[in-house]
Amino acid sequence: MAKNRCREHKVVVITGTVDLMVAPLRHMSVAIAALATLTACGGSDSPDTAPDTNVTEVSLEPIQATTTTEAVSVERPEVLPPDSTPTELVITDITDGTGRSIAEGDTVWVDYTGIRSENGVEFDNSYDRGQPIAFTVGVGSVISGWDEGLIGAKAGGQRRLDIPADMAYGDIPPGGVIEAGDALTFMLEVRAVVATTTPDDIPEIDTAEYPPTSDLEVVDLSIGDGATIAIGDSAIVHLMIANAESGEVIFETWSEGQPTLIEVIEGYSIAGLFEGIQGMAVGGIRTMSMPSDLAFGDEGIPELNLDGGTPILLVVELAGAY
Repeated sequence: MAKNRCREHKVVVITGTVDLMVAPLRHMSVAIAALATLTACGGSDSPDTAPDTNVTEVSLEPIQATTTTEAVSVERPEVLPPDSTPTELVITDITDGTGRSIAEGDTVWVDYTGIRSENGVEFDNSYDRGQPIAFTVGVGSVISGWDEGLIGAKAGGQRRLDIPADMAYGDIPPGGVIEAGDALTFMLEVRAVVATTTPDDIPEIDTAEYPPTSDLEVVDLSIGDGATIAIGDSAIVHLMIANAESGEVIFETWSEGQPTLIEVIEGYSIAGLFEGIQGMAVGGIRTMSMPSDLAFGDEGIPELNLDGGTPILLVVELAGAY
């Protein structure tokens, strides 16, 4: 995975792809990708280099309601080959989980290890990359064994899938270890589940009530009842960004249906988001008014007509955490 470095207050985009599992990806525009990762070097405390991170770009369908749950990270589970090569999909729940059950159309974040069912040879895993992959279940963005096999799994749960060849890659393998006609076995850990949203789910915000500010000002519009975000956590969020001077909303994710994974690590995101998201609970909505030096600095976001030096209003809905 390539890594991009953040220098001299330039907005950079950190992306990666998981070629073995995800169908052809939709390339986001520079502006949307920049906002989706919110990776920037605004503020005087930003480090010269961003942490080594990979965010999977996945073409997502619209997502609804932000009901989800958080999962506790555990050590990478062992996966052994089945006693016999599967000829039909076999689903085994190792740990049930306690969160939302996955339904068709939900967007999920999962960690996984994949092996050839025949001999147990590993061909891919997400743990070495340090990021789960995200995709929408049931829309054909992954192999059908995943689309069908993940239905009903719960956030926080661990599920094993033994997948016959015709529900994996059939006679057209992606290359590498996987051969034509291979059945595949996966051990998956469901990190978070976000149900589908529509534009109706956009929080009703009067941006005029949040004038420009010279410091970070945080207001909780609703308090979540899930886990509380702390430094080092991964947060799955819906976002709205507005020009605090004009009140114009220039970007939001509810309509696009693409929630964003934010690592709560200093230097990964704009400084105002890093500071402002701490202490939020899953399910909550928070406004963050911030000056430009805590946002996009002197460069702004030209693609969205946000001039350098412009203060912003950021609205964050915390949909999941792990």
